[in-house]
Amino acid sequence: MKILFVLENYLPHIGGVEIVFKNLCEGLAAKGHRVTVVTHRMPGTKARERMAGVEVIRIRCMDSRYLFTFAAVPEVIRCAKNSDIIHTTTYNGAFPAWIGAIVRRKPKIITVHETWLGRWREFSNFSAPVTWAHELLEWLVYHIPRFDRYVCVSESTKNMLSEALPSRSERIVRIHNGFDAPPKASQQEVQKLRESLGVKGKFAIFAYGRPGTSKGFEYLVQAYPLIKKRIPDAKLLLMLSKDTQYRHKVEEFKRSSPDIVFLDPQPYAKLAAYRALADCIVVPSITEGFGYAAIEAASSGTPVVTTDTTSIPEVIYGKHILVKPKSAKAIADGVVKVKRGEYKTAPAKRFPWSETVWEYEKLYEKLEGRK
Repeated sequence: MKILFVLENYLPHIGGVEIVFKNLCEGLAAKGHRVTVVTHRMPGTKARERMAGVEVIRIRCMDSRYLFTFAAVPEVIRCAKNSDIIHTTTYNGAFPAWIGAIVRRKPKIITVHETWLGRWREFSNFSAPVTWAHELLEWLVYHIPRFDRYVCVSESTKNMLSEALPSRSERIVRIHNGFDAPPKASQQEVQKLRESLGVKGKFAIFAYGRPGTSKGFEYLVQAYPLIKKRIPDAKLLLMLSKDTQYRHKVEEFKRSSPDIVFLDPQPYAKLAAYRALADCIVVPSITEGFGYAAIEAASSGTPVVTTDTTSIPEVIYGKHILVKPKSAKAIADGVVKVKRGEYKTAPAKRFPWSETVWEYEKLYEKLEGRK
């Protein structure tokens, strides 16, 4: 089968969505499908190259995801001619993918990682005009193009999208993102890291990720003084993205609590040691489409304090405590309970990538057969 992906970002651009599509595209290519990706061209990247069996075509658009929406249209129409399925995701790849599929009369799929339709005020702290603009953009993505299938990455996302788009509920399906637990760090590596970070003999709390508006790190920072009053030897280690868009927020965190240890971001393979050194991992999200940070934390075996919101209860397992989102007090109470050993323990949940690839494969075959 010939599958065309239209994605605003792809490798070497790094992010959770990019890792999802890397695994999906390479998994399909490994099974003998011809996979092509049309994406935006980052500075220093090639216009065309083959990566792990995937043909990648990059579009010049001044490194702008927004300009990609328009600049990609001619190439998508060209590639769609010899494709069986057009697959895209929210947000900026959706329009060129839809246009290419309409022009060439091909089945079209969109993967929905998260939907905030009608909930932008609840999930973000943007100003009213910015909130309205984002709400409008998401509304346009879902109401102007009409896709053959809307693939949601969790049951929570599926329910939220079905509620927002009741007229298309029969086209909305759920295929969980894949997750293969990373190898665990050695005990020697973990002990060495604890010593180097100065947390040997202390109660180490670890949190990591990008401090975007929906990730709730401000509530963890606010919770830290409350935790210190009850656990004097507690030490919070924060590993936050260094992207320029988050610089102001990170500096604000540093000013508000100088006692926090801010760590430089590390490659994915090295994060296992940081998760293992912690006595408690906190995932303070306000909302999650799938919840990779929560399931990564759960896979480490370290007790996790995370929020009882959206998809997190769907994926969390192991030693954990679910707390109210947007509450510094709830986070502090959860961390204290972990210190006392008062957490829940749930059986492991599995989301193998092999099954995710297989489910997409069956969906493609079904739609291609109906063409």
